[in-house]
Amino acid sequence: MTIESIADIQFLIDNSVEESTELEYKRSFAKANPKWKEELAKDISAMANANGGIFIYGLAEKNVSNGLSLPELITPIPSTEMTKDQLSQLLSSNITPKINNIEISVLPQEGGNVFILHVPKGITAHQNKINHLYYIRRNATVEVMEDYEIRDVMNRQSNTPLEIDGCGLYKTKNDPYSNKVEYTFMAKIQNVGHSVCEVYKLNVYFNKISLHCEFSFPSNENFSYTALDAERLKISCRYQEPIFGGETLEMGHFVLHIDKDHEEEFLDGLIIDMILFYPGGSCDVAFIPSEQRYVEGRDKINTLLGRDKRIDYPILEVDSFKKIEKN
Repeated sequence: MTIESIADIQFLIDNSVEESTELEYKRSFAKANPKWKEELAKDISAMANANGGIFIYGLAEKNVSNGLSLPELITPIPSTEMTKDQLSQLLSSNITPKINNIEISVLPQEGGNVFILHVPKGITAHQNKINHLYYIRRNATVEVMEDYEIRDVMNRQSNTPLEIDGCGLYKTKNDPYSNKVEYTFMAKIQNVGHSVCEVYKLNVYFNKISLHCEFSFPSNENFSYTALDAERLKISCRYQEPIFGGETLEMGHFVLHIDKDHEEEFLDGLIIDMILFYPGGSCDVAFIPSEQRYVEGRDKINTLLGRDKRIDYPILEVDSFKKIEKN
């Protein structure tokens, strides 16, 4: 789920979207409570120690039967009460180790602001620095972590997370004397953890298989492909080299040769769907070249492709290609 605007928040209200392990509503920062800083650090660290998620400050909730909490009303927080810089400093000062890559968005409203915090899943256990306790979210509640849970979360670092940090489909050759135009695909892979990742694989899916397009591959990278059905092609790009913590590398580098007369037809509606596998997890991103737009998350991608309830059954698999040398 991504919350980026007041319209997104209104959608939560209109559709009675209840709180969950990864979503929580807060009317304010509860500064009337002498322990409000401790509570803030507790809530945010618990979210990171679970699966990450979203906090919305400036959204009142209502309690209904069975303990459900539903959003009710936007309640802007006065600028004199909190700013983005103050909030960022509070989180850095009161949670250890610091949670990297928290995204804080401020949406101005009459009478104040609404704060949206996108909290990433921590790659280690984060402690409330004020009371020295570790917390975790269970459903919509926050509890002190057991010893084994702390150890499990700390061991996340041994399964270094990788991310797809963008991709591109670039026109690299347009020969006026040939009936083909050439496009090159490339994806960027980033290690957002701290340890080395030595094994990973990128699957790239095209939602169009066309007689008007051929693929070729550099000789120094390992590829295989599978025709999953009459419309869907999977290309598997195997790992090239270890990726160190914080490092980014490029992979893919295969070439599409498209009939010039059918170039626009092929690119219109093309969706490049990617799954990056690594020990302990995966990352799903789709790219729409005609719109230069990304979609993240398997559920959203399957909906985009109209594949919500479809299953892939391979009809052809080939492990070797006609290859070209890299220029």
